[in-house]
Amino acid sequence: MKFKPNIKFSLIAVLTLSIFSLFACDSIGDYATRGVYKDNEAYIAAETQPQTEIETQPPTQPQTLEEPIPFRHVNIPILMYHTSSEYNPGSLAELYVRPSEFERQIVWLIENGFTFVTFDDWYYLHTIERPIMLTFDDGYIENYTEILPILERHNATIVLFLALNSIPNHGFTEEMIIAMHNSGLVSFESHSMTHPNLANISGDAERLRHELYGSKQAIEELTGRTPIAIAYPAGAFNDAVIEMTARYYRFGLRHDLGLHNTSFDDFQIRRIRISRSTNLETFINLVTQ
Repeated sequence: MKFKPNIKFSLIAVLTLSIFSLFACDSIGDYATRGVYKDNEAYIAAETQPQTEIETQPPTQPQTLEEPIPFRHVNIPILMYHTSSEYNPGSLAELYVRPSEFERQIVWLIENGFTFVTFDDWYYLHTIERPIMLTFDDGYIENYTEILPILERHNATIVLFLALNSIPNHGFTEEMIIAMHNSGLVSFESHSMTHPNLANISGDAERLRHELYGSKQAIEELTGRTPIAIAYPAGAFNDAVIEMTARYYRFGLRHDLGLHNTSFDDFQIRRIRISRSTNLETFINLVTQ
């Protein structure tokens, strides 16, 4: 008897086979991507982690004044020295703190839990216990002969602001600068090239740039470290000085007004003057105000 195909039956069979194939493929795919690797601990661990949702919220906004950056609210005494000598050098005597007195100050700071910092530590000050910065201006031979030995005895650090063209007049040499830098106890920053009143020369952009950028380059060539701060000579500055300073440095220092708080202007950083006539009692009052 001749077989006659049943159209209806054929269609049903085809549909059934198609559906079976789809489920079979899914099962095989699931086995390939899951079952084969089920014995792999790393894979199992990854599989059990919650899935990360696609971020649909807008990015977090910058911190506001109500949520300040932590380092922006740190009080830090920044002390300003020049040089040191036991002997009275005459008309500039107040610039010369006695080495014995300086060492007494260092010992008191250590015994009372202060931590010596430089500008490399600035953005971490909120993590440092009782930070204090000791700065020296100009660059004198006594910074090497008197101050460095004290730093070495107590593992203390200072920041030394160099006025490049004037250091030969003070007996300071490039070899001394390199030796102090290599000690790891002295961080060199800028004090301009020739120690002018920067506010008075601010109308001459080229000269101002030379004083600011020229000193930065010279210190970098000497030490291999790029300066990030400048102490304005005689504390003199104006808006034009600050504007150009900000092109080459992160920080600018004056030499007055007392205790500094890191929420203040980074280009008007305050300092506390320490002089020959500053006895230990006065010193303690200044750093704990």
